[in-house]
Amino acid sequence: MSNSHAFTYRKLLIAMLAVSGASGANAQSSGEMEEILVFGQRAAQNKALDEYRRANSITNYIAADDMGQFVDQNVAESLQRLPGISITRDQGEGRFVSVRGIDAGLSTVTINGVRIGTPEDGSRAVPLDVIPTGSVDLLEVTKVPTPDMPGDAIGGAVNVRSASAFDRDERQVSYRVQGTYNELSGETSPKGQLDFSDVFSAFGGTENLGVTFGVNYTERSMESDNIEPLYDFMDFNGEDVFTLLEVNERKYALTRERIGMNLNLEYQANDQTRLYANTVYSEFTDAESRQRNVFVFEDGTITSYDGTNVTYADLPEDSFRRRIRFRTKEQDTLAFNVGAEHALRAWTLDYNVGISTTKERVLDEKEGRFEKTGNELDANVVIGQGIARYTFLENGSPAVGYLDNAIYEIDRVVIEPILVDDDEVNFQLNMEVPYAFGMESLTLKAGLDGRYKDKTTDISEIEERITPDVMLSQFTSAAPSYGLGNLGQGIDARGFMNYYNQNRNQFAVRPQDRDETLVLNTVNDFDAEEDVTAAYLMGTWALDRLQVIAGARVERTSYSADGNQLVFDENENLSVNARSVSSDYSNLLPGLHLRYEPLDNLVVRAAWSNTIARPNFNDISPRSQINRESLEIDMGNPDLDPYESSNLDLLADWYYGESGVISAGVFYKDIDDYIVEFTTRNSTAFNGYDVTMPINGTKASVTGVEFNAQQGLDVINAQLSGLLVGLNLTVLDTELNVAERANENFMLPQAAERSANAYLGFENERLSTRLSITHRDEYLEEIGDDTRFDIYVAPHTQVDLTAAYRISDQLEVVAELTNLTDEPLELYQGSKAYTFQFEEYGPTFAVGLKGRF
Repeated sequence: MSNSHAFTYRKLLIAMLAVSGASGANAQSSGEMEEILVFGQRAAQNKALDEYRRANSITNYIAADDMGQFVDQNVAESLQRLPGISITRDQGEGRFVSVRGIDAGLSTVTINGVRIGTPEDGSRAVPLDVIPTGSVDLLEVTKVPTPDMPGDAIGGAVNVRSASAFDRDERQVSYRVQGTYNELSGETSPKGQLDFSDVFSAFGGTENLGVTFGVNYTERSMESDNIEPLYDFMDFNGEDVFTLLEVNERKYALTRERIGMNLNLEYQANDQTRLYANTVYSEFTDAESRQRNVFVFEDGTITSYDGTNVTYADLPEDSFRRRIRFRTKEQDTLAFNVGAEHALRAWTLDYNVGISTTKERVLDEKEGRFEKTGNELDANVVIGQGIARYTFLENGSPAVGYLDNAIYEIDRVVIEPILVDDDEVNFQLNMEVPYAFGMESLTLKAGLDGRYKDKTTDISEIEERITPDVMLSQFTSAAPSYGLGNLGQGIDARGFMNYYNQNRNQFAVRPQDRDETLVLNTVNDFDAEEDVTAAYLMGTWALDRLQVIAGARVERTSYSADGNQLVFDENENLSVNARSVSSDYSNLLPGLHLRYEPLDNLVVRAAWSNTIARPNFNDISPRSQINRESLEIDMGNPDLDPYESSNLDLLADWYYGESGVISAGVFYKDIDDYIVEFTTRNSTAFNGYDVTMPINGTKASVTGVEFNAQQGLDVINAQLSGLLVGLNLTVLDTELNVAERANENFMLPQAAERSANAYLGFENERLSTRLSITHRDEYLEEIGDDTRFDIYVAPHTQVDLTAAYRISDQLEVVAELTNLTDEPLELYQGSKAYTFQFEEYGPTFAVGLKGRF
């Protein structure tokens, strides 16, 4: 068994027999040793636990083999297994990571210590689904950064580490191949991974050059069913009543591909000098078609209303819309880091330079919009009982044929290309002096670092309303499955796109729309630059059982952006004015960390720290996005201040057995100028529009409790040998005040009050299996004008199962079952009675082989 799959531990046989209750007759002499082979789940658990116990700060780890044992397609889904971590999903897959209830954009992400940007159009949140787990050896989440780490980590700092050849004793070549089946789509997709590592002799040395290389590919063909009602006030007999305005029914079909590559070179020149170069590349492609029905109830007249049952009359023909969209999203991430470490006689020096480039391209997005012809219809609607239910009527009887493609004619084609570039250059220089001032217990560390980012966003919207005469029936395909109702006849997305491309000269912008189209093509664009320079000084006192880290960090931020400001004149004509903004500020970030071992198996950690977070680029840049059809505007706010947080942490770990730990801790964050999305219909500058913009809340706080336990059950009884259990739980109490809604307290957006993970695993020399459950409570997504317009994300519980059977030391059969209970994504508006979005994805099954040679 190779070292990549097994850790070898030696124990006195008498100790093993004492645990198992074996009789003295079978005991061997105390001088004899027995070799215990630990592989798979327990090996990875031990590796992560060793890293955790040695850590100076409050940091959690996941080792590579452990990720292989979970049903995790990407880094985000792996991280959700840690205490205090929850994720948001896209098409059922984990995407963004929230640490201790803090928005994903308020945490940092590095690859091998190199800061990376995000291909998202204006956020700082890094979509971790672009990094497959095959590119990763170890994941670490530092929840309380020390002064030698960047201070913009109110949530935490995530570091993705690839493998080092010097961590392995011999050449290793491993592989994994499997097929994945999605129940909703009925499609099977491939996945493959190949990793190589070895140590060579170079430049006359002996095994001084380490090379690690990996490549992985994942494809997933999947579908999802979606429905999104929208509620607001309408007039009924001269009185405003809260009712259903619109419903969108959506069917998604997509193929998602990931390619990941990593190359690590390490050169041990001598005992004092190490040189290295690390490269990680990830390419993410999402080819998606979306069929959509839109029913606009607010175009009709309410004839009866009792709060639950609503009747609408005279819904005009263009209140019924059918649409087909196709787009390919490409997101690339490249991180390159080169550096050196020198152990000199009296001090150590390390330095590195990193380059990160991320980009997003959506160059082919087109949506064909069709509207119904024929008669007006009526509708009976039931609201306030979850997903709105509706029946359309014609002359008092249920309407038939209103989804027939033959009665829908083209209205327009909407083209929305997106280009985002996020480039960053960073450097670090650190010097460490042990035995400072002649004190054996004191180590001083000082350093400089800088990050220089340039982010460009180019988002366009073109509406071509000059079209040929064409009916939707020309693109009819088989009716898609849709578990949330009747979606009607199918629409062939590629057929429509081919027709558009072949008849391109017949589509054009109307002359009267050209000025507005020019506005829409520039209003959401911006070019931002952000330079951050920092210096720190930190001292570490290592006493007998106590370690103290104290220091401070100073960060200077310089931000500038060029963009556009949206303007409506007195006649509600739309125009754009160029606008440039800039800001400069400095932050002093002191920190104190204590690590105390009162007993050999007990570690207590405490910390006081100060951190910041800079506003998202979309939030602070001069830009706007307008939807004239739905009367919605989303805009930036260049007057935002950065977040500032003071943090207290206390954590105790009790270690027992080979790989057991029980951890319990409390933490508190006091955050000034917390930024939230606020939506209002009462904007004087944009009358009649729902205007959403970020604002600084007056105050926010997070009080939390974390609990984590994991253990092999053989310490309880030898008959339970091979069983592994784990449980973690995080409970949050968060508060947020917003000036626009005085005297109200809100939970922090993205902060679920409870999140938990549990697993039960079994492992012997042949079989390894694990059942895992992940849960998080509801959380606030967006704040509205009043409680009826607040958006919440409903609770989510997911069950996954994985198993591997070892045919030989070189080959295993693996199987994975993901989302066994078909857990949907659900949002609601105001209360659970008013579903705002409901989307289901279906379970996914995979089977394959993994091995080495």
